[in-house]
Amino acid sequence: MRLAHSFRLLALLGAAHAVSDGSAGWLIGYLSGRLSIVEVGGLVLLYNALAFAAQPPIGLLLDRARQPRRAVFVSLGLMSLALLLVGQPVLAVALAGLASAVFHVGGGTLAIGLSRGRATGLGVFAAPGVIGLACGGALAVASQASPIVLLVLLIVVSVGFARLSRSISLERSPADTPAFDDLDSIVLALLSAIALRSALWSAFEWVLAGNLPMVLAAALAAGTGKVVGGVLADRLGWRRWAIGSLAVAAPLLAIGPDSGLIFLIGLALLQSATPVTFAAIARLLPERPGVAAGLSVGLAIAVGGLFVFSGLGSYITSPLITLGLSAGGGALLWWALSGDSNRAGGRRKPIGELAGER
Repeated sequence: MRLAHSFRLLALLGAAHAVSDGSAGWLIGYLSGRLSIVEVGGLVLLYNALAFAAQPPIGLLLDRARQPRRAVFVSLGLMSLALLLVGQPVLAVALAGLASAVFHVGGGTLAIGLSRGRATGLGVFAAPGVIGLACGGALAVASQASPIVLLVLLIVVSVGFARLSRSISLERSPADTPAFDDLDSIVLALLSAIALRSALWSAFEWVLAGNLPMVLAAALAAGTGKVVGGVLADRLGWRRWAIGSLAVAAPLLAIGPDSGLIFLIGLALLQSATPVTFAAIARLLPERPGVAAGLSVGLAIAVGGLFVFSGLGSYITSPLITLGLSAGGGALLWWALSGDSNRAGGRRKPIGELAGER
């Protein structure tokens, strides 16, 4: 597959990511204005359990089925159905959560193959999600969108994806790619680093409780950080960029959310390490791209959410805790990305059969 075509498909997957997460954000935001706080809390827990915690097992199933392209279509269809059933809150949220999990795993699997072992493509895929989620929620709160508009957008990205993805040739690392000395330990290290970043993200709930401009500003900062971080990590080296960005982000975040622009810059730098950890886990699990996507995207957010719903979110806002988590994540990444793993290049070979269709 030509590089230009791969990038167009990655960009379209990113757009679909924004629309899918935006639809979920709109659904939760719409229901939050019509239900009690207890009911909304239960629906958010249901959504998080299905959308994020369920991603690794769904990834395992998808790796066995080898149908990531069809999984994307299924996910967009489920999200459309959720919007149509908005009058049935529990069913709608359950469908939206399942749709989100399937999309992140299916789309993430395709993004891993299309990225050719580089972090840039994974940043392009991941970044629009947080922006779409924030925009969808903001539009719902402001009553500026209807499910019809979102349904149209879901149809548009589905048609575009169908046209561009008719012939997919994904790639993975060959069997002779240098391996880590201790695979299990490195995987745990990477997951710990992601979870630490996610724990920090849960401290940003002040944004969700604030005004809409700050919600959108935080989402834009996070999305921009992922795109720029993927590009710079491939150019400067995964290890160098991941540790450097976390080292600078830690003091900026420690200043606190009241610092405004400084805090947003720190947030962008923090999120800029996401494509590196995503790509590194994909490199570690070449035969399990669905599981890699689920662990990278789903588990991180699920773990971070535990801090919010357990009532520990306020403790994470402490400057010392912020610095400690960032430093710990940086140390784990430095160890995990040492050696040959921080090279974005390397020989590749096509495995079009991973897409399930030619």
